[in-house]
Amino acid sequence: MYYSNKPIEKIGAVACGNPSKETINLIRGLPIHAIDLKDEATIHADRPTMNYNTDSLLLTDGEYSPDRNYQNPQWFHSHSGGGRTITFKLPYLCAVKGFSMNTCREDVVGVRTPRYVKIRVSANGTDFETVYEADTRSVRDMRTIKIEGEFEPVKAVYVQFVYDAVHHVYIDELELYGCTDTSDAKEPVNDGKPVYNEFPGPSEVNEFPSEDVMGSTNITLSYNYRPVDADMGLKTEDDYFPLVAYVDKNGKVLDTFMDGVLYLPDVSFDFSPKGQHADGWQDYMDSVFAEGKNINALNSVAKKVGTELGMPDYKVGVYFTILYTFTGYEDFGFVNGEHLVFDNPESRKKAIRWMIDTMIERYTAGNYANTELRGFYWFEEALNPTDRYEEELIQYTCKYVQEKGYKCFWIPYFRALGYEHWQRYGFDTACMQPNYMFDDWIPKSRLYDTAKEAKRMGMCVELEVWKINEDENGNIDNPQHIEKFIDYLKVGAETGYMNSSKMYYHGSAPSNCISNGWKSKNARYREMYDLCYQFAKCKLKP
Repeated sequence: MYYSNKPIEKIGAVACGNPSKETINLIRGLPIHAIDLKDEATIHADRPTMNYNTDSLLLTDGEYSPDRNYQNPQWFHSHSGGGRTITFKLPYLCAVKGFSMNTCREDVVGVRTPRYVKIRVSANGTDFETVYEADTRSVRDMRTIKIEGEFEPVKAVYVQFVYDAVHHVYIDELELYGCTDTSDAKEPVNDGKPVYNEFPGPSEVNEFPSEDVMGSTNITLSYNYRPVDADMGLKTEDDYFPLVAYVDKNGKVLDTFMDGVLYLPDVSFDFSPKGQHADGWQDYMDSVFAEGKNINALNSVAKKVGTELGMPDYKVGVYFTILYTFTGYEDFGFVNGEHLVFDNPESRKKAIRWMIDTMIERYTAGNYANTELRGFYWFEEALNPTDRYEEELIQYTCKYVQEKGYKCFWIPYFRALGYEHWQRYGFDTACMQPNYMFDDWIPKSRLYDTAKEAKRMGMCVELEVWKINEDENGNIDNPQHIEKFIDYLKVGAETGYMNSSKMYYHGSAPSNCISNGWKSKNARYREMYDLCYQFAKCKLKP
């Protein structure tokens, strides 16, 4: 059984018969009295709130997790719903004066500390005073963080811990400090302050972006680097050929197909030491320009396709990734002779600038006549609420890229934190991931929800397919993935995101789920390839 919004039961409390001035943890061993969600509508109907009734004593049992392992059952887990208010009812009228909240943070898997914490108190359960509120975002990640504060002693029977929970928030212990002697405590007042912090509202657009907002209409994600096996990301001409060209079953070029390629590392890059050090960034950039592979292979294929179609000037758009400056790894290493330490935003900007400049310089030096560098991609899929400098860094990055004459864009996952504010961050466009493909329990309605929300926010929609393997007899291991991808195409034609800029995820390295369909012995797989071409050309009928 899961918690849903539970109201406060206004039960009277009396003064302690034997009051003491000794400061103690007043909620040690107390169960949660009530729990409230900021916005129950944002809890996904297909996913629980992740607050269990059986967890009621986890927050006050006096036991701390020995490490930041969020999978340890000692952690109390909150997810989505915007925010939480956890209310405790004290057995006596007490004087409260401080608190602590022990949390953990591991950015690479979306485990964050809250953006803010508030403490609210009441003597009657109706009139509340906010006695503490603070921005709790920290600079470091991947550690256990104790959020704590003090305030003027105030009388209370009901005490509320309020925090936002837009991402995964793990808390293993809450403590409330005070005493049972209330002689020196002030009376709480009803200050009328809102329970939850409100952030700036989005600017609604109510239309999908144009087809050419990024310079290319159909951009395929090309995962060109996997830390544990770099060779898996080395794309060949054979990999690119049935993507750049639409081909028949004999490999004859019939038309152009994907007109943009985004280079990016496998997501495991974030989880590896390479993702947090200059040497790892350099390895990744070297991979993009590997001899005879990746962009070199793409340039050769673009030339071949253009020649066969009588289009000698045909160019495929190229987009490079901007990696994230993780603050949990302050010693980034040497860049242009300078030792960068990520303990301030300026050093992080230098690393970002170094990557952008290096990619532009290497691309220019390569003289890739059949491609055109058109933009850069912000690699992370959600805003990090615990990074106090992230918005500043994104705005700086977008401006720097745009001043050099390129586009800057973002691909957040479904309703990821910050998706509705993509314009404020400075992106030229943003593309929402439906994430319908990856779990069988997600209903097809997710595609309609994504289309509606993306259109409202002026975003495009990413197409997704993965894990399609075929044996020598044409048998497919995950035929439902073909059908789900065709759902993306059909809903796009029906709702209109087909006629917008489009991006395609078809597996991480080696990521050939779409392109392998051209030569498939399985008729439905080949049909998927054909339908994707029709979709790309805005010819698929609803």
